[in-house]
Amino acid sequence: MSGFGQRLVAAIALLVAPLTSETRARDETIERLRLGSGFEIIIGERQRDPGGRLLKALAIWVGAKLGHPVPTSLPKVVFRPEHLVAALRFKQHVSEFMPQGGRTSIISVYDSREKIIYLRESWSGATAADLSVLVHELVHHFQEERQTKFECDAERGAKAFELQEKWLRLFGESLEEAFQIDPFTLLVRTSCGM
Repeated sequence: MSGFGQRLVAAIALLVAPLTSETRARDETIERLRLGSGFEIIIGERQRDPGGRLLKALAIWVGAKLGHPVPTSLPKVVFRPEHLVAALRFKQHVSEFMPQGGRTSIISVYDSREKIIYLRESWSGATAADLSVLVHELVHHFQEERQTKFECDAERGAKAFELQEKWLRLFGESLEEAFQIDPFTLLVRTSCGM
């Protein structure tokens, strides 16, 4: 190979190296999300059975982030019309909200007594934001299983929102972008006496 050809190959290698390391980092992130679950989470595809392997894969990720083993039993996932999910909220202390058109809409509820995550029927699991809702509710399941005590119900949501934000950041999103939950709103919603 001529000197020019070698320099050209070297220049291309330098240009491709950052892309390769970015691709490798992204692939490593996907591997960390699986954490041995054997289930690959693919953004953009509707999740037909969120209560099966998907929930287990997310629970492994949540457990790793919390530093706790995955509970022996995971919650059941049940779909309900939006108005029924909202009605369930008034019976529970833990829920996930999504502002819509100037009003807050409840999109999920974790029922700690029945160990059920209720999702709106419109939930598809095809976006990082949809999946982050399951992450959020799984944190509450871990809290209940470990019988974690909180000063108030609002404080219970702090760790759930923290992990939900970490999940969204893996995909270049945030609570503010996906759910219009800005830092001040988050502080108010997760602090006792506010």
